[in-house]
Amino acid sequence: MEIKKDLTVTDDQLNELEMHSVINILTVINSQLHFIQFETDHPELTGPLIDQTLEFADAAREKDQSVFNEPKINAFQKEVIEMLGNLNDLQPLLNDGSSVSEFHSIFNDIFKVFDDRLEEIFHRWNHPNRWESFLIHDFKEEFQKFFYTLEKNSRGRYRIIYNIAQQEEKDYLVQFEVNSDDSDTIYLPLLIKDVIRDLVANARKYTLPGGNIEVGMTQINGVFKFVVQDSGYGIPEEEISKIIEFGYRASNVIDEVRTMGGGFGLTKAYHITQKFGGRFWIDSKLDEGTKITIEIPIPKQILENEIHA
Repeated sequence: MEIKKDLTVTDDQLNELEMHSVINILTVINSQLHFIQFETDHPELTGPLIDQTLEFADAAREKDQSVFNEPKINAFQKEVIEMLGNLNDLQPLLNDGSSVSEFHSIFNDIFKVFDDRLEEIFHRWNHPNRWESFLIHDFKEEFQKFFYTLEKNSRGRYRIIYNIAQQEEKDYLVQFEVNSDDSDTIYLPLLIKDVIRDLVANARKYTLPGGNIEVGMTQINGVFKFVVQDSGYGIPEEEISKIIEFGYRASNVIDEVRTMGGGFGLTKAYHITQKFGGRFWIDSKLDEGTKITIEIPIPKQILENEIHA
């Protein structure tokens, strides 16, 4: 079904959409810190850091660069690592048996992703409509790192694999392909790159372990096309046209998933697709999965390899 309805969002909601990926990472950091706080005999070590994640999220929504800026975020990351070192000296094993040292690796991986998102965000603030060129090999490699981070943050709940012969009961089988009639390069706005990550993460979130996720991108005949298809819960037919509304969640989504994220990943995807003059489709069947398709015309100057802001 092609979605063509008008989307009404407030300025505050637009800010929330633009900062969605960064706020999601802050939510992950917050949840990891809460887990440590709950499982340690020294909860006072994590309290101030948890408060800081909330302050950063509020500042990001407001685009308040007096709080949400690189020096303060770098200082926060350093404080988290120092906290883990202090906690490791006091209590090397948390009450659930997990090792504090494991969280060094977890947070280092999260912070690498966070730094990449921040670089994109600050760049987008200066060039909100800019298209960028990406080498397909590098683009695919970056998304493999993204999948790796998703898997690691699950703390063993699932694996992400790329070969059906390796798939076991709790493994997601992912297929990820990118093609271009420019052979080794693909062009897209940074905002769309952000949308792709969100929709792929959604496909994982709304699909039980053991399911399949297919992701494809092409740049052919002056059109960028993105498709993500999962074998997840699906969307009730009568709700498909509503699912792009800000904060709307399908009625069949289980409570555990409802607590994750803000419920506006599809709102963001639809809004940004419209912003760049594109088209947007949702095809879904209950208990079979969902397919999202985006097509965006590539500006003439991009096709001539002249990247403009």
